[in-house]
Amino acid sequence: MSNAVVLGLGGLPGQFADRLLAIKAAGFDGIELDAHDLAKSSTSIRDGVELIKRSGLRVSAYKELRDFTGHIGHVLGYRMELAKTNLDMMAELGCKLLIVNPSAFNKTSHVADLVIQLQALATLAMKRGIRIGYRPLPWSDHAYDLASAWKLIEQAGNANLGLVVDSFQDLTELDISKVFQQLPAEKVFLLRVSDFKMSSLHILEDKIEVDGHQRFLPGAGNLTSDLAGLLHQCRDAGYRGDVVLSVNDESYRHKGLAQTMGLAADAREWVVRQLSV
Repeated sequence: MSNAVVLGLGGLPGQFADRLLAIKAAGFDGIELDAHDLAKSSTSIRDGVELIKRSGLRVSAYKELRDFTGHIGHVLGYRMELAKTNLDMMAELGCKLLIVNPSAFNKTSHVADLVIQLQALATLAMKRGIRIGYRPLPWSDHAYDLASAWKLIEQAGNANLGLVVDSFQDLTELDISKVFQQLPAEKVFLLRVSDFKMSSLHILEDKIEVDGHQRFLPGAGNLTSDLAGLLHQCRDAGYRGDVVLSVNDESYRHKGLAQTMGLAADAREWVVRQLSV
């Protein structure tokens, strides 16, 4: 089993530097870095970058370039400039994967425009040794599930462009139980796993709220068996990328950093068992 289990930094309690130390002490070797969290990390983003470097933690993925595909004109130009800034910072950190989200509303009627935007970003990232992981969102009108996102990636035809598979999709009336039967494992660049307190979501506002604020560690929700199935599928398909434990529920801040890290370490061991059995 060669998958590394890393922890999402953004949803943890405590100060930025304290979280880095606690993650390292708990035996994790990598993190998924949250863009907003880095911006609030210290007196400057530069200070935050230096803290990460000193921690010895590997930055598995940078989360995220929001609202990217689907724009035109000056808005698209702004998004590309923002991408360049993020990519330069990632290159300095040695981070090899940028998570990219589609916009909610497509401003262009041409699928070719979306493909060109992804190609341009993937090429830009390739020059810095970074890959692009496209994460579909249920509220996007052009990359709303894995199948629609995969079609765009296929048409882009860039080896530097792949998918981010997120267990959140399981709540949105989409069946991800056969995802690795529908696309090659090597085109999945990242697997993100979270548990949830509910078993399905139907209202758009609820989907947005749960995605951003109600993610739990495996074993703390109602979808643990579904997560096990996804991890078994990932193992059988030969996926060898990182597995991110993505959490952001307010309850972890109430628990405090020490208790949360104990729960995270337990969740990591559970994920490792699922990938090994």
